Amino acid sequence: MKKKSILILSLIITVLILIAGCTSTTPTTGIINVNSTPTGAKIYFDGVDTGMATPFTITNVEAGTHVIKLDALYYKIWQETVIVTANETTYLNPLLTGASIQYITLQPGPAGKDAAISSTLPADNFGNETTSWVGDFSTTITRLYIQFNLSSVPANARITDADLLLYQYFTVGGSDFTIELQKINNNWDESTISWDLQPTRSSDPIITSSITAGATTWKSWDIDDLVQAWLDGGIANYGAVLKDVDETSGDTMAYFYTSDYTTDVTKRPKLVISYYIP
Repeated sequence: MKKKSILILSLIITVLILIAGCTSTTPTTGIINVNSTPTGAKIYFDGVDTGMATPFTITNVEAGTHVIKLDALYYKIWQETVIVTANETTYLNPLLTGASIQYITLQPGPAGKDAAISSTLPADNFGNETTSWVGDFSTTITRLYIQFNLSSVPANARITDADLLLYQYFTVGGSDFTIELQKINNNWDESTISWDLQPTRSSDPIITSSITAGATTWKSWDIDDLVQAWLDGGIANYGAVLKDVDETSGDTMAYFYTSDYTTDVTKRPKLVISYYIP
């Protein structure tokens, strides 16, 4: 009886071993250990942003061919096709190549697109004027619409800085105030725009610059993200409008030169851009 029990137990163990052998699976995934010099590069796996940065370990990667891309600020994009072997770890630690910063200044002449509008002359067009006005004084509100042609900037450029500069040469009124920049939502024509025919605008993004009454100086608005969006196509480039943050105070108006100004062409509006090609 004892021998029979031992035999039965032995058979049970054998069956269990066979079942375990049948249910076990051969590993089909591996691991990619991704690092870089310098660290902090965004990791893309097969064209998808992982949301992670180097160093990072990607687990449960199906065996086979995969594409890893690393994207770090101020560096060239690194990309490589790797072969992942099941149950093994693939190690990556590339030395990223720095990207050179390039500069371009857009400062068009009369072909440039900029025009002021006035609430007290709602049907009038000022597209050929050599000066523009922004602010509000007495019962008059003025705004400036401006647009730059970005075709000379490489479409794949990464913007590191972009500043719109206007030369303030005169003010009416004695109070300091703030001018905000808003993006324009639809097309407009420099030769026909007026207060009654102004395009719609969006309050996102809004960039401001403080105006000192009586000053004669360059004023700038930092629009890095907006220019990048224009280049990427995320936002259509219809330009921007500059206006007083508070158009109800009615006490100060700043005067700027336009692209039609000829006495000193260096004081025309300009967009100064620095960028690199990743």
